[in-house]
Amino acid sequence: MIKRKLVMLTAVFSTASLLMVSCGSKKEPEPAPVEDTVDNTATDSIDDTTSGNETTTDTSDSTGGIEGIWNSIDSMRDDAIKAGADKAAPDAFKAAEDEYNRLKNGNASEEELLALKARYAALKAFADAKAKKEKIDSLGLASYNQKVYDEGSNLIAELDENKNISSAEFSSKAGAANASMTAVLETGLRTKAREVRGEAVAAQKKANSVKCFVSRKAEYETFVNAFKSGDQNFVTKNPEGALEKYTKAKDGFENLYTEVSAARAKAQAAIEEAKKRVAASEG
Repeated sequence: MIKRKLVMLTAVFSTASLLMVSCGSKKEPEPAPVEDTVDNTATDSIDDTTSGNETTTDTSDSTGGIEGIWNSIDSMRDDAIKAGADKAAPDAFKAAEDEYNRLKNGNASEEELLALKARYAALKAFADAKAKKEKIDSLGLASYNQKVYDEGSNLIAELDENKNISSAEFSSKAGAANASMTAVLETGLRTKAREVRGEAVAAQKKANSVKCFVSRKAEYETFVNAFKSGDQNFVTKNPEGALEKYTKAKDGFENLYTEVSAARAKAQAAIEEAKKRVAASEG
């Protein structure tokens, strides 16, 4: 009987030791929370009243001469294709290609060439506007600048539906749509990054409450570094990169808290069960 009691008591203390190690019972200095110290001078908000009533297409040519204009046309055409203009606006892109081939085979005037360059610039702007809208929708950012988002969306829809629009009007509205979506995306990313940063700070404090910085030190430090990278991206005006890093930190701290809390609860339950067995055997 005495031997049996000794075995059970040993089990209790062994389990308790494991719990103490996993919970960080050894006195360790708690790391300072990742505080909200982003330089406010670098976080001025984007003008939420931007209406997008401006084009971003640059049709100037700095090289001079017909040959120089053709070089800039080819460059702008490549940019439009890389942006996906052939898929974003297939009819308008085909019309530009027809004009490109016609002018390539004839004696084009400077005026005609500059107009063609403007068409490719507008196609790129339209493709960019569509791509930005997709990103805004996927990240749920429209509400951060709803008025400008709606204006840009309406312009995109109008250009999609109106197949007989003039080149000049297409250029103007494509540029305006791109400007609107740029403003919405930048505003949304910066605001969302700030929000997720605050959530990451709260998640780290929860992880600290169960001493994750001891029991899961390597992983914990990974998420601290992710948070710091988020701050670096934010102050260097890369809100998308900041959002990605803050999200990684937040999710990581939350997972650590959940897993360590569960391990602590399981260990504590084992201790309580062992104590009950010892008490029962003594009875």
